[in-house]
Amino acid sequence: MIKLFQRQSVCYGKRTLLITNRSIPALLQTASCSSSAAEETEAPWEEPFKHALPKQETTYTDFKEANVNWDYVKRLLPLKVIPEMPKNCGILPSGWRPPKDPPPDLPYYIRRGTNHLPILFLERRRDELNPKTMDFEYVELVSLRGIDGDVFACEKDLRSFLERELGQPVATNVDELKNRIKVKGADRSLLEKFVFESGF
Repeated sequence: MIKLFQRQSVCYGKRTLLITNRSIPALLQTASCSSSAAEETEAPWEEPFKHALPKQETTYTDFKEANVNWDYVKRLLPLKVIPEMPKNCGILPSGWRPPKDPPPDLPYYIRRGTNHLPILFLERRRDELNPKTMDFEYVELVSLRGIDGDVFACEKDLRSFLERELGQPVATNVDELKNRIKVKGADRSLLEKFVFESGF
């Protein structure tokens, strides 16, 4: 048995609802009838968003399709697949050139990476201790990788090319197991020039 006061007012925003002891059974009966009727006709688990969101009759915005030519925009998008290496195109403005076909008759072969460039890496290593500042000095090394065949013959040709270009001796280190040569005292662009002029 629900015990209530004789009169009770409930506020809903700007509206005030006056509830009495006589009006409560009528409210409970209408609520149970409406909920049972809705449960019998529809299954809310089949379309949950239909019951959760209010039904939208019309849209307030309109749209218009514009006929735009996107060919110039597509040129700026990155490629999904690396294109094939161009052949017989000569030297491009960037300095890139295709390898010679057939490759030069040398005891070694220098491969190119997936982007058709020589496999060159820059490394920064700790060099000597400065006694005045007690800090280590750092030196930049250029690593040429992807050398197949006689790595020592490649190092000999590379060192003679760099000393001819720079006019001073350079330090090199050969790693035969990993097929790479590290150079100290030369710029990366000179090693790239050596690879291109050698025909690889």
